[in-house]
Amino acid sequence: MIELPKECYVNKFIPKKTFYEKVQISTKIKQEFTDKVDKIIWKYKISEDNLNIKKTETVEEIEIFQIYLRETYNCKNIIKVIQKNILYPILFEIISGENVRYSIEYGKDLWTSEWNDEILFQIQGINLKIVYENLVRKLIKKEERSISLEEEINKIKKINLLEKEISKLKSKIKKEKQFNRKVECNEQLIELKHKLGEITSNE
Repeated sequence: MIELPKECYVNKFIPKKTFYEKVQISTKIKQEFTDKVDKIIWKYKISEDNLNIKKTETVEEIEIFQIYLRETYNCKNIIKVIQKNILYPILFEIISGENVRYSIEYGKDLWTSEWNDEILFQIQGINLKIVYENLVRKLIKKEERSISLEEEINKIKKINLLEKEISKLKSKIKKEKQFNRKVECNEQLIELKHKLGEITSNE
C-alpha cells in the first residue's frame, strides 16, 4: 500500500507510446505495451519541493507509477523500458484486476514483490537517497540497518545463487545412476548447504 501526502499527488495519465517511441525496443516488447498494458499513471512525486526532504546528487526525486495490466504476468520488460526513459528512481505499483505487486530498480537489479504481498511503504529518511533505500529495503523485506543496502543485496544474491545450485544438484543426484557420481554430488551438496547455512545464520 502506498499512501502519500496530497502535496505529492500527481495522478497524471501517461500514453504508452511516450515510452516505446523514445527508445529503440524490439517489436515484441512494443507489442507487449499495446496488448498487455491497459494504462500507466504517474501517481506521486516525492521531492524536496513537496516534502521538504533534501535531494542528493544521486537521488533528486522519486516517482511512483501505477501500471494497469490487462492480464496477470511478469511485466519486467515494460518496467525496464519505462525506467530507462526516466532519470529518477521509480517505485512501480503493478495492478492486474484485484492483484497487486510492487517493483523497484536498484543498481542494475529489478526487485519485485510477490502478488498481493502486503507491504506498507512509508517515507522515512533525512534525504531522498535514504528514502529511496528504505523503499527498497521495505520491498525486499530487509529493514534491519546493521549492514548497508549494497551488502544486504549482495547477500541476497549469494543466497539465491546457492539455492539455485542446490536445487540443480538435487535434480542431478536423482537422475544420476552411477553410485560414485552420486557420492561426489552428495559431497558437493553438503558443501553448498554448509555455505548457505553460514550466510543465513547471520540474518
